[in-house]
Amino acid sequence: MRPSSRRRKGAAAVLALLAWMATSGAQGAAAGSAPALARLTLVEKQVDQAAGKSWQKAIEGGSLRIGEALRTGPVGLARLDLPWMTLSLGPGSVVRFPDEYLLSVVLESGRAVLDAEGRDSLKLVTPETEIRGRGRAVVRRQGKATLVSCMTGRFTVQGGERTVTLSGGEGTAVSAGGGTAAASPLPAPPSASSLRPGHDCLYVTPAEPVELRWSGGAPAYQVEVLPVGSDYVLVQRDVTAPPARLEIPWAGAFRWRVSSRDARGLEGSPSEDGLICVDSK
Repeated sequence: MRPSSRRRKGAAAVLALLAWMATSGAQGAAAGSAPALARLTLVEKQVDQAAGKSWQKAIEGGSLRIGEALRTGPVGLARLDLPWMTLSLGPGSVVRFPDEYLLSVVLESGRAVLDAEGRDSLKLVTPETEIRGRGRAVVRRQGKATLVSCMTGRFTVQGGERTVTLSGGEGTAVSAGGGTAAASPLPAPPSASSLRPGHDCLYVTPAEPVELRWSGGAPAYQVEVLPVGSDYVLVQRDVTAPPARLEIPWAGAFRWRVSSRDARGLEGSPSEDGLICVDSK
């Protein structure tokens, strides 16, 4: 992409954000704080937010503002909605929105999912890299490395003096002092036929342990549980091998899926869905 084109797209994204922030500007001014940058549309288990060094419990439906931070506990999940994108955080994650001239989000640790289909995403920064693009990307920071998986669309990953462009189905790893690796294919998901439960729904009661099984030879996996008809992830676990055992405390119809992770930790696309029905009767 030419620099002028990139600047135009970046300017359009900033203008969209400023227009959206203006709608809550009067409310923020009345409260003596900056306008809302993002809305917390999911807060599950332990999630805290902070302005400065003072952490307090995050509230679903609340706002996150420039200069604030968000962190999730060992099994906590959070989702932030901005005007043109969403940012979903897995367990053990910390993100900050620095009060700087150029808007960005800093991932200090953990796992973040960027969804930006209509416009380019807000720049995501880690100590190793900067990530921009459009589509869906999974970003993990573990140790002193950042792992980027492009599920759909196109993202650029800049680490040191090298920039790598990822298309859907590709990923890269950026290490401190080691530069950015070339784009490589993401690991394939486990086959749908190996999922248990699969298309035949498993019936359980709330909080009854559910055993999830699949076949594959990957070093590690990532498991998610979502409501049927929704893209909000309610349970997310990193596991080393099947089976995975977890509890679903709510009544309703749910779907689960599993992604393979390669030796570096790069996460591939999720499998097809298996079905779980939780009935309190």
